[in-house]
Amino acid sequence: LRDVRRPVYDTLMAEQLEKAVIQHGKGDLGALLAGNDTWTVVG
Repeated sequence: LRDVRRPVYDTLMAEQLEKAVIQHGKGDLGALLAGNDTWTVVG
């Protein structure tokens, strides 16, 4: 056995989300839902 220090998933995910917000801004869920970019599901 060996002791290896690695970051946990939660820490890596939080860092990735913070980086995305810094690069792209916080975003607007209301604008996304009211937007014109829609999908049609056929089946």
